[in-house]
Amino acid sequence: MKSKIHRNVFLLSMAITILVALFISLVFYRFETRSKMDSLKEKGQLLSKLITSEGIELEELSNRNQLALRITLLSLEGKVLYDNRADASKMENHRDRPEFQAALEKGEGESIRYSYTLGQDTYYYALKLEDNMVLRVSLERENIFSLFSKIIPAIILVIIIISILSFYSSSLLAQHILRPIDLLTKKLQRKIGEEEYEQLIVYEELSPLIRTLESQNRLIKESNRELEEKAQLLDVISSSMGEGIILLDDNKRILSINKSGIRLFNGSRDNIYSGKNFIHLCRNMDLNQTLDKSIKEKASKELIIQHNNRYLDIYINPVISNGFLTGLLLLVVDTTEKHKLDLMRREFSANVSHELKTPLTSINGYAEMIERGMVKGEDIVKFASIIRKEGQRLLNLIDDIIKLSKIEDESADKELEPINLHPIGEEVINNLRILADDKDIKLEYWGSNIYIMGNRGMITDLIYNLVENSIKYTNPGGLVQLKIVDRSPQAIISVKDTGVGIPPEHQDRIFERFYTVDESRSRGRDSTGLGLSIVKHIVEYHRGKISLNSQVGEGTEISVSFRQWTMG
Repeated sequence: MKSKIHRNVFLLSMAITILVALFISLVFYRFETRSKMDSLKEKGQLLSKLITSEGIELEELSNRNQLALRITLLSLEGKVLYDNRADASKMENHRDRPEFQAALEKGEGESIRYSYTLGQDTYYYALKLEDNMVLRVSLERENIFSLFSKIIPAIILVIIIISILSFYSSSLLAQHILRPIDLLTKKLQRKIGEEEYEQLIVYEELSPLIRTLESQNRLIKESNRELEEKAQLLDVISSSMGEGIILLDDNKRILSINKSGIRLFNGSRDNIYSGKNFIHLCRNMDLNQTLDKSIKEKASKELIIQHNNRYLDIYINPVISNGFLTGLLLLVVDTTEKHKLDLMRREFSANVSHELKTPLTSINGYAEMIERGMVKGEDIVKFASIIRKEGQRLLNLIDDIIKLSKIEDESADKELEPINLHPIGEEVINNLRILADDKDIKLEYWGSNIYIMGNRGMITDLIYNLVENSIKYTNPGGLVQLKIVDRSPQAIISVKDTGVGIPPEHQDRIFERFYTVDESRSRGRDSTGLGLSIVKHIVEYHRGKISLNSQVGEGTEISVSFRQWTMG
């Protein structure tokens, strides 16, 4: 800006200088013209006196002419009687010459015109004499270039001097004009929180501009501060979100992506994706084609993709500004657990239906045979016993389902209190003693008074299910041991048997609902398939840990650990 002002001021100064020089030259030219004409007039009048008063002959006057004048003597009719520069007899009549006509009318006349005799512009002065003749004197007029050649060097010198002065003065003027603006620029460019500059001292004409700019600067800085705070807040929120947020431009280049967005697509932690096409982050064709459709149709889209063992729900929303699509906003939600739960729910529903259908089918079948009289009298008691067992199995299944639902119901009231594990262990062993004796299985129990913070009913179900499960899968003559051990700060509940054992490939799944290692091995054991699942949920509810150690043909040991409760 400084150079522009400097240049403009300098050019303006030069233009004014040239215009002034031209004006002076014009004035000088007019002055020179008038001066020449006045001098010619004086000389003409002098010659007139010499001719009339002293009677000097024209020839003598011409010989004595040291003034470089052309002298012409004309009759009143305009005939050339004498001319010291040309042959008078060959010259045309001069009665139409303006200076001659003026001399006849006013006694004298003058003009400046082109002379065909001399072939150049000429000053003319004519004077009417007393002897009825007209004396005309003339002087060649210098051309304008010849005239200006005398003053051009002076004009050039003046222009050079003025140019130099203008150059430096325009530079100083530009500095003077821009100094307050430069100071204001530095003031406006300072960062928020930096020390304020002192009050600017400017010339009055700039004061309104300075005040306006400073006011706008304060507003802009305040707006920037608010935007920075909002941007920081948005960054904190997006960084802490579990969902991925990705902003793309209309060419699918990544403008912004949070940490979760990178994590969900298994991207590089260095966040090298800004400015790159989305396909560098995720090559899923369905997703990329959906992005293209959203850009083309300017419409929101939703889809679910499976990416690196994850289920991702992706919501695509176009960003529209003034009717034009400027980009896309992607919200990526990890719904892997939801899909797993949905799968488990479907499997659970199918298993429940199957488990309920089996005893009901048996009950209906035997009841129908009795109803139709197809059963002999001595077999009715046998069939009634089967119906009762299947009904009891059905009740047990329903009871286990209800227990499991109560445990999973987070809104249900499950009061926790300090409970002693030792009497619970004794109670469970006593309740299952008959079942163990019927299968010729030895039950052993070692326990001590150990307290945990828990729900007594749920802990009772946990121990009962573990011991009962071991009894069911232990062959006659086997051994089942229950131990409640103090391993401060943990309380350990361990159930060990000499049963059939669990193959390694099934050990990770035995705590799933209705999961059985082998249907043939489970048949006849009155198992609902929910016992160990209930155990797992009770352990998780009490924030405990469960472990399994099993060898096929040797037996199984399941251990549960809880944090002990101590008074005070």
